[in-house]
Amino acid sequence: MLRTVSRFMLTLCIVGLVAGCAAVNKPAESGAGSSPSPSIQPSAAPTAEPSIEPEKQTAEIKVYAGSEELDGIVEQQVQVAYSSDLELVQNAITALQHAEGEGAVSLWKLIEIKSVLLGSDGQVTIDLHLSDESRLGSPGEVLVLETLQKTLFQFDFVKSYDLLVDGDSADTLMGHVELEHPTLKP
Repeated sequence: MLRTVSRFMLTLCIVGLVAGCAAVNKPAESGAGSSPSPSIQPSAAPTAEPSIEPEKQTAEIKVYAGSEELDGIVEQQVQVAYSSDLELVQNAITALQHAEGEGAVSLWKLIEIKSVLLGSDGQVTIDLHLSDESRLGSPGEVLVLETLQKTLFQFDFVKSYDLLVDGDSADTLMGHVELEHPTLKP
């Protein structure tokens, strides 16, 4: 009797093992006429190399907002963390979009930043989208450009910037002030 139970248990284990292996090697059925996928062969576990991320630095930078009356700009100090010059520029532009407080209004809040690039020559290229709500009159457009210029040109590595509207070089940002392509650091 014990021998019969042992054989039954052994047979059950073998059937379970074969069924499990068959399920692993069975090709996925994705539809008629599909070719079978190759079976996965076990291999040695890859050794994970530790990824070295650049250490984050923090800096206190200046960002600029419009005055509540939109008759001038207001300087603000903010702390940003960054691991590269590009990330510093990106974080500065993000800070421009949130530069509000007592007596200050962000002129960049409604401007959608699509991409920010930093070339090896020190040129920052910003591709943006302007919704109807983000368009300001002539004085507002002057302030938008002034806040960007003052924010970017505080960094020694930034030599120029170029604004693109929906991927294209535009003559003006909002229809009032002619843009240079690129705008050079004075």
